[in-house]
Amino acid sequence: MRCDNCGSTDTYIKNHEHIYQIKGKEIKFNSDRRFCSKCNSLVYDEKLDNTASKKGIEVYNKLYGVTKEEIIALRKKYNLSQELFSKVIGCAKKTLISYEKGVSIPNDSYLILIKSLIASPEMITNLVEANKVQFTNKEYNKINNKISIFLANNEKQLLLNEEYSPTEYNGYTKFNKEKVYNMIIFLADNTILKTKLLKEMFYADFLFYKENCKSITGLEYCKLPFGPVPDRFETILSKGYQEDIIDYKPVITPSKEYYEITSKKKFNKDLFTKEELEVLDKIKKYFKNYNAKEIVEYSHKEKAFIDTNKCEKISYDYSFDIDLK
Repeated sequence: MRCDNCGSTDTYIKNHEHIYQIKGKEIKFNSDRRFCSKCNSLVYDEKLDNTASKKGIEVYNKLYGVTKEEIIALRKKYNLSQELFSKVIGCAKKTLISYEKGVSIPNDSYLILIKSLIASPEMITNLVEANKVQFTNKEYNKINNKISIFLANNEKQLLLNEEYSPTEYNGYTKFNKEKVYNMIIFLADNTILKTKLLKEMFYADFLFYKENCKSITGLEYCKLPFGPVPDRFETILSKGYQEDIIDYKPVITPSKEYYEITSKKKFNKDLFTKEELEVLDKIKKYFKNYNAKEIVEYSHKEKAFIDTNKCEKISYDYSFDIDLK
């Protein structure tokens, strides 16, 4: 290998800090590169240079986009081949392969679509219908069969929560679907960000448990990076959207992406006791002026979040440490 700057063939490899500009974002990472021993200029090395480029894309996707692992996991969730899944999302098979190999970055439209499916996997049914003309009858039937299996499994898992088994993780309360959706309706009557909604649901159930030794909804909660959330919240929100209980849509700005949820049904207060209504009202008023970031940071200070391992269920016993002043 020859240096383009001085012509020397004496080179060496060292770990180099890269600073790339990708889609207006500054990306920093380290990767091995080849240098000239004489003038210390970068020397072209196909293998090392390709590895560096791939790593830059990987870092960008992890920070601002969607990772190859997330895309592969999403496709496999539906048990679809690359050929069929690429048709579902409306891209060429080779484009999907490049995403799954991590050698390219999804454009904005595909990024929004893929993130929406990750957040609400059940929305694929609407996507299949929208792109129906892209499939042969055989492909369409095959896709729908696989999606039906996926939806049935998801529904089965959600319904399992309705089988009463009193534990510290459901607040010793039978799962109540009507209360779950009416809690969402109450908290989202004037439109609420998904992140904030999930935190308010956590606080409502846990505060009520603290005062009454049982939860309102029977929901189980788990620890995710952005704080405590209802277990299987994607299924809950997606079914609410499908059943026209809520409007659930992504909002994209140049700096961030978030999801808005708006109630579409009237709140049924008759489902709740006086004490439950008081707690719901207290939570709504307490966090009224909090934005999503602020309520996330607030929830991160709870022992329920600090002491629970990532993705594990949170015991309602932690409710006694909650103090909403």
